[in-house]
Formats: sequence, C-alpha cells, structure tokens
Amino acid sequence: MTEKQQDPPLEESRLLKALELIEAKNAQESLSLGEIVQLLGGMGHGILILLLCLFFLQPIPLPGISTPIGIIIIISSTLQFLNRAPWIPRRYRHRVIPQRVLEKMLKVAHRIWAWLERFLHPRLLFLTQSPAFRFVNLLVLILSGFLLGLPLPIPFSNTIPALVILSIVFAQLEEDGFLVLFGYFLSFLMVLFFFSLGAGIWTFAQRPWESPF
Repeated sequence: MTEKQQDPPLEESRLLKALELIEAKNAQESLSLGEIVQLLGGMGHGILILLLCLFFLQPIPLPGISTPIGIIIIISSTLQFLNRAPWIPRRYRHRVIPQRVLEKMLKVAHRIWAWLERFLHPRLLFLTQSPAFRFVNLLVLILSGFLLGLPLPIPFSNTIPALVILSIVFAQLEEDGFLVLFGYFLSFLMVLFFFSLGAGIWTFAQRPWESPF
C-alpha cells in the first residue's frame, strides 16, 4: 500500500509574517518608525502605511497628526511604486512608538487580518502587478493620503480615506485584485463624501447673512 500523499502546507501570509516579526522585536524593546521600516525591508512601505492608518479607524478626526501621517503615506506610496527603499522624514524617523501602543496597534491589525484572511487570496493579479494598474493604485493612495491629511474637524473625514488606503495596501500585500476593486469602490464613495462636504461648505459660505434688525 502506498501512503496517502499529503497536501503541501499553505504558505503563511506575508503580512502575518511581518506582524509576527514586529511583535517579537517590540517584546524586547521599544521601536522607532525608522527601525520598523528597516526591519521590514521591502515590505516596509505597506506595513508602515497599514500601521499608520490604524489611528483613524474611529470616527473622531485627529487634525494634529493627520497631516504628517498623510504626507508620509503619500511619500511611502510613491517610493513603493518607484521600487525605492522606504524613507521617513528625519523628524519622524526616530520617533519611538511606546511598546504598549505598538502592541495595541498590532492586536488591531491581527483582528483585521483574522477577519480578512477568510476572503483574501491571490487573484486578478494584473490589478496588483501590471504597471498601469500599479500607477492607478498609486493615484488612489495619493488622493486618499491628501484627503486624510486635511485638518477637518468633521467626523469620518479621516476614517473614510483610511479605509480606502487599507483596502489598497492589504490588496497589494496579498496580491488580491478583488480587494483592489473594492478599494476603487470605496474611493468613489470617498470622492462623493468630500465633494458633498465641499459643496455644503461652499453653499453655506455663499449664503447672504440676514440682519436681525
């Protein structure tokens, strides 16, 4: 009798490997943004963007930190498209993330991954690998990073762009073209949200003020 051939084990997610690596180092000492990026090498862009977006998964806007984070997201996305090494502005490169804060961020990332791993797998690879769609994805990330960075004290003004960014970044890390399409759909809703917001502000500003006398 021949032994039944076992299926080869599934390859562990690149994202999961990266999160586990950060967890192991964070358990030993506090890490700076620069150290996290250096630790992750070629995956540094995507993981850095993912971790930064976790700050905005709640409806309350964060005007004080949204602008620098939006700038870092735009820079990292552009460098990733150009296949350049990760880069962080010097003033933020040595910014240490407290161990407990990074631990909480990693737990949130794990929870998101635990939900997404049931759906994510490589498919529609041309949406993550072809130069044309990589450029389109870059434009979506730049637009989302710009809108996320606007210092608007309006609920969900940070959250919606963050969700778009997370969709594209998760898609690129796991090479899931279907999630790219979902990110495009979210970006369409994002544009509608900010267009409606801008139109409302413009209409209010153009209203003639009526004197009470």
